[in-house]
Amino acid sequence: MKVLFVSFPHHTHYFSMVPLASALRTAGHEVRVATHPDVTDQITAAGLTAVPVGTGPWYLDDPWAPDLFGQLLEEGSGLVQGFDFTGEDRSQWTHESLLALESLAVPALYASVSNDAMLDDLVDYARHWGPDLVVWEQHTFAGSVVARAVGAAHARLLHGMDITVRARQEFLRLNAELPPGTAQDPTAEWLGRVLERYAPGLGFAEEMVTGQWTVDITPPSSRYDLGLPTTGVRYVPHNGASVVPDWLRAPAGRRRVCLTLGVSGELDTAFSFGEALAALADVDAEIVATLGGASRDELGAVPDNVRLVDFVPLNDLLPTCAAVVHHGGIGTRSTAELHGVPQILLPYGWDTVAKARRVEELGYGLCLPAHELTADGLRAAVLRLLEEPSFAGAAAKVRSEILAEPTPNDLVPVLERMTAAHRRTPAPAPQTTEAAPSTATTVPLA
Repeated sequence: MKVLFVSFPHHTHYFSMVPLASALRTAGHEVRVATHPDVTDQITAAGLTAVPVGTGPWYLDDPWAPDLFGQLLEEGSGLVQGFDFTGEDRSQWTHESLLALESLAVPALYASVSNDAMLDDLVDYARHWGPDLVVWEQHTFAGSVVARAVGAAHARLLHGMDITVRARQEFLRLNAELPPGTAQDPTAEWLGRVLERYAPGLGFAEEMVTGQWTVDITPPSSRYDLGLPTTGVRYVPHNGASVVPDWLRAPAGRRRVCLTLGVSGELDTAFSFGEALAALADVDAEIVATLGGASRDELGAVPDNVRLVDFVPLNDLLPTCAAVVHHGGIGTRSTAELHGVPQILLPYGWDTVAKARRVEELGYGLCLPAHELTADGLRAAVLRLLEEPSFAGAAAKVRSEILAEPTPNDLVPVLERMTAAHRRTPAPAPQTTEAAPSTATTVPLA
């Protein structure tokens, strides 16, 4: 079959798709990866075939008012980022607040990624190539649009806590309590308008938000139970083009702690990256700190127990570590879980707070919100992870969960069966009959 992957225009999101795309390809299926041109080099470096769509950079694809769009993206996405997706602050989970969240998320995130230029190119390509299955990253609704328009089956690939669908389900529940004819649904209205351009009369369906089914790479114990047809798959790290450094080929002389803040190397904390390193100077461990976007010149004196690196493949580094401190990124959290490494998350918004809370609840790490973080607090947390064996024990349980999940290779027959069940003849007419939605919460392997 032909499988089209549709990715968010950032390589860290695309990396989570690579193992499944590669498994399908080595099983004999044709695979293409479509996203904005920014990610083309990362796609081809993984040995997959890229389909650049849109003009790129993606955040400048609005031809009408790019300056205004940039302001909306910056301010609107900041408000969405700060929403309490954990549900701890129930005052934010009112109908008014959830409607505001959807109203901001559509223009500031969803429609900015799946913009007109990107969608036009994507639909044109799909009509030419004829995919049987579309696998789309959880925030890239262009994937569900194109699948619905051309009759392909489609699955949503989930790489973190399902915060937006969880919030949307509560929003829809509250919407249903309103007087008839008064409810608004910005996401459905936007997707309905977009689909009308490519398949007139077909209309919006909730599967455009949730996928016909979900492929989830997170550990089972960390997932929300949202009643959606879901199949788990083992997380397999992909670090992009990587080289194992010489120093990592030898056994570590003492305990090792990884400190990484992702590709930016920055977080909104009360102290600098250099001060964080200084706070860990007397910890009896080697601190391997990845610079990301930080500058060596701005760090000042580096403690003797710190090894500064620009980049190191986490799949090679983390198995040698007793703990990891990070910002909650997709690959860092998942790779630490795979290798059973206790972790300290410094959440800053989006889904990172929900991730950090769940890690803390399950006992294999600690949550230290970035805006509350102090140097002394960071040091104390690192010492706890190194000295209290319960964290390593809980991390080992999560690792066992992950290893019990089907591998990407194991999942290929499941995707074949699900595609056969959900694929339909591309006919954008109102009378098109769709496959009945599954009521199961787990898709069986056999």
